[in-house]
Formats: sequence, C-alpha cells, structure tokens
Amino acid sequence: MTETANYLLFFAGVFLLTAATVVGVGAFEYEVTSLGVVEEIPDDTETLVAYDRLPERDRAVVSRAIDGERLVFRDPSALPGEPERRGKLAVTRDGETHLLTRRVFFNPRTSFGTASLAMAAAGLAALSESVRRQHFPHRTAYWARR
Repeated sequence: MTETANYLLFFAGVFLLTAATVVGVGAFEYEVTSLGVVEEIPDDTETLVAYDRLPERDRAVVSRAIDGERLVFRDPSALPGEPERRGKLAVTRDGETHLLTRRVFFNPRTSFGTASLAMAAAGLAALSESVRRQHFPHRTAYWARR
C-alpha cells in the first residue's frame, strides 16, 4: 500500500470516529423511573413539586412512573418537571412523597446507536490498520496469515 493510501486510511478512520460521535447523539434517550416512597427527601434531589401543580401531561407521566412503569422518551421536553433539569424529582401526592429519577442514557438498540457503534468499530479498525502498516510493516495482520 502506498504512503498516500495509508494516510487516506488513517483519515478515513478519524472521519468514521468523528461521525460515530455525531450520529451517537441521536441515540440518547431520556428515562423516568420511580425510586419509591421516601420519608425524607435526599439532599441530591433536584426539584420538589406538588402533584397538583404539575401540568396534565406531566401528571400522566408521573402517575405511570409511580405505578412502576419505566418510561423512555426521545424528546427531553417530555420529562416531568423543569425540562432543563435531570436527576431526582420529588413529587408529593396524597400526603406521600414519591421520588422519581430522570436520566439520559445511550440506547444502542436504536438505529442511531447501532450505526454509531458500527462506525466506531470501523474507525478503530481503519486507524489500527493504518498505524500497523506505517510503523510495523514487518508484522502481518492476523487475518492475512496463511
């Protein structure tokens, strides 16, 4: 392989890793789950709100989460409470304080997640092969051995 082709392979690997990062942003999803009823509100709780003060849409999400359902959303504005906040949300309903957690996670089962992981693997393979050919040409790749 010529030196120019080797550099192109290296830059293709860098491009694939960068593209994997960009595409991976589309695999972020938002989860709401209940941590149960608490007697005392933990110090790391982001927000405390009364159930009656929540908008109707948020009340439906909170009710489902309190009933034990794990809710996953693609849009961060679908999270109950203040949309720019993540973390724990304490909701008082019927004299009890329920603790909910709102978190962001990478979902590899989405098409964005799968594409991101595939691009990252291809990028790492291209980079490692480029480095091997440039710095260790006397060593053959394990898949090229006879």
